[in-house]
Amino acid sequence: MSKRTGWLAIVVMTAGMLYAQDWVIGPFARPASGNPVITPRPQSVFEDPVLHSPAHWEALHTFNPAAIVREGKVFVLYRAEDDSGAMQIGMHTSRLGLAESADGIHFTRRGEPVFFAEEDDQKAREWPGGVEDPRIVEREDGTYVLTYTQWNRETYSVGVATSKDLEHWTKHGPAFFAAAGGKYASLKYKSAGIVTTFDVKKGRLIAAKINGKYWMYWGEGAIHLATSDDLIAWTPVENHDGNPVELLKPRRGHFDSTFPETGPPPVLTNKGIVVLYNGKNAETGGDPKLGPSAYAAGEALFDAQDPARRIAQIDEPVLRPELPYEKTGQYAAGTTFAEGLVVFHGKWFLYYGCADSLVAVATALMPLPPLDVARGYYLHPGDTVVMYGDSITEQNYYNQWVELYTVTRFPHMRVHFCGAGVGGDRVTGGAGGPIDVRLARDVFAEKPTVVTIMLGMNDGNYRAPTPEIETAYTAGYEHILDSIREHAPGARVTLLGPSPYDDVTAPARFPGGYNASMVRLAEIDERLAQKHDETFVNLNPLVVEALTKAQALDGRVAKLLIPDRVHPDALAHWVMAEALLKGWNAPAIVASVTMDGAAGRLISSDNTLVESVQKDGATLRWNETDDGLPLPLIKGNASMDLLLEVTDIEQALNQEPLRVTGLAGGQYALAIDGREVARFTADELNTGINLAEYNTPMRGQAQAVGWNVRDLVEVHYIHTRMRIQKAETGAEDGADRLQAYEDSLEDVIYAQAAPVMHHFEVKPAPAPAPQSAQ
Repeated sequence: MSKRTGWLAIVVMTAGMLYAQDWVIGPFARPASGNPVITPRPQSVFEDPVLHSPAHWEALHTFNPAAIVREGKVFVLYRAEDDSGAMQIGMHTSRLGLAESADGIHFTRRGEPVFFAEEDDQKAREWPGGVEDPRIVEREDGTYVLTYTQWNRETYSVGVATSKDLEHWTKHGPAFFAAAGGKYASLKYKSAGIVTTFDVKKGRLIAAKINGKYWMYWGEGAIHLATSDDLIAWTPVENHDGNPVELLKPRRGHFDSTFPETGPPPVLTNKGIVVLYNGKNAETGGDPKLGPSAYAAGEALFDAQDPARRIAQIDEPVLRPELPYEKTGQYAAGTTFAEGLVVFHGKWFLYYGCADSLVAVATALMPLPPLDVARGYYLHPGDTVVMYGDSITEQNYYNQWVELYTVTRFPHMRVHFCGAGVGGDRVTGGAGGPIDVRLARDVFAEKPTVVTIMLGMNDGNYRAPTPEIETAYTAGYEHILDSIREHAPGARVTLLGPSPYDDVTAPARFPGGYNASMVRLAEIDERLAQKHDETFVNLNPLVVEALTKAQALDGRVAKLLIPDRVHPDALAHWVMAEALLKGWNAPAIVASVTMDGAAGRLISSDNTLVESVQKDGATLRWNETDDGLPLPLIKGNASMDLLLEVTDIEQALNQEPLRVTGLAGGQYALAIDGREVARFTADELNTGINLAEYNTPMRGQAQAVGWNVRDLVEVHYIHTRMRIQKAETGAEDGADRLQAYEDSLEDVIYAQAAPVMHHFEVKPAPAPAPQSAQ
């Protein structure tokens, strides 16, 4: 680390091989100065609403913190114990204090607690023990959701509270109180972390939805799972016996040999869900490198689409008691009890309790973005994307290509797409009904987290722009955006500058041409996006550029790209999809591998797992499991060849590079799963080839996915038209059969797109036998 930053590289981990597992968050290091970041303050006093007298609320201990990023600062909610009660663990009254920091290390604290037991409907659960061990997440709409331990010195449970400002809170009672008809109302349970993901636009972690639900890992002794629709009322996930599933349990000989306990809110990454948890070492038979009963932090990885399926778990802790302040306090065995995790200034900041007495922080660099969304892509796992528009959207091509890209490039990141285009639509609505009817039925009913809007072709009235047209368009669009804010709060909106009217292959019908009107409306879209802090992507320029290139190649063919000058054909929709995907920061890389052919070893890889590398003479073999699939852009098809000639879609969105260096000169055959793909010279392999251009098993898999994506888009279109025409779909009887079919097709698509291991082989290719003379 740079000396200029002032960080002391005290690496918390001793086994460096741990971080060969690329899903692990870490290694963590403690700052050179500043720790512990929060300590007891005996002079702090507030008037307790239950005692009706002053309480020295943070006199003895300040520990076990939650953390959140708000307004460019780190805010920590920490457990503070007063000087009342018996001098033993759990026998003082706990309240939550609030501190804020501009650098994540040096904190300014409120003089009074912001969350505590009081004369309310939760007092019986929270007094006299108080409120303990918080974890906090942010909901999409900016609401903060707190999970904490309610402790009355007889029993305990996880309470849930919400706030808009971190200072004023609404308590909602125990998380499982109403679950399963009250089955869990008397359960003793604690330690609950809600799954988060990184929001690129907000630049911080927020609560994540997976398969339409929020998820929470909870418990000590064993770690369990629960789901929720609203982050407030939770239902434990049960096994076949009707008991909460047990996902992590004690492991003899390890740091968690007595039990594991949920740590900070888990993080959804491109490798899966990383659950950072606290493990208690056994007095005997535990980790000999830790003291008896010490707490250390570990990590486990769970499937992004099946949060109950454990994929991996590390054997060594990522954070353990080492320094005096982590071993000296009311818990003398030592704790580094992790409860708060944020992304701040390009680093992970992990806040933890020290010996049940103090708060400290450790950080980890983020050399590679750990999340699918942090790789740049706009969409999040579990998103529902409604693509709204007129007849150009109703064609269901550009939305289909965007869905195909998303499924194949991010098969772990299930996203639900809904086409919502109706011919003739304007900002005021059209054939599908007035705008408020359209939005309620076709957008809000889908509960979108993302909405794209492309309008304008009809709003321009097929004439030169006028102030009246622009005013009506702006007012109508404002109404749409306001309605989304009201009825789909938290949804991210992308305003799409309308696709072009073709003034390239045919003469303009009036001076300036109608596409100039589309350009003008796109400028209004961009201004509205800026005003409402939304995303703007202009589809117009890239399609015009492709039209112009096609016109230079063959004017007769170019006319076919937008045959009626309004509605692009499927090929031109690929160009529109490319524009949108670029605007959403879609990564070009499918998977990337560089091998050392001389030494028979892996040099580097990206978005793939490479295993079992072997060199047998001049033959190199390995197994490869890519985390994405290439787009099935098949050369040799006249239309696709034209697309590749007039756009950069291959370079921008479809790179699957393979390099093999150090090979002796000559020809080499590349085979995948025993079938020869192509032959290359040693120089070509040394430079690198793009596997996406070849007929590989991966491309064949993507093509099969594409056929089902097409079917799903068509089924959803029929479903939407039936709703517009008030035809029966089964929903009238409480079971929408078409929706069930859509869901089943989506299941098939994501199963088809799941990563598959392939066997690669590069070996010398004999020169072809000479042809005999005829």
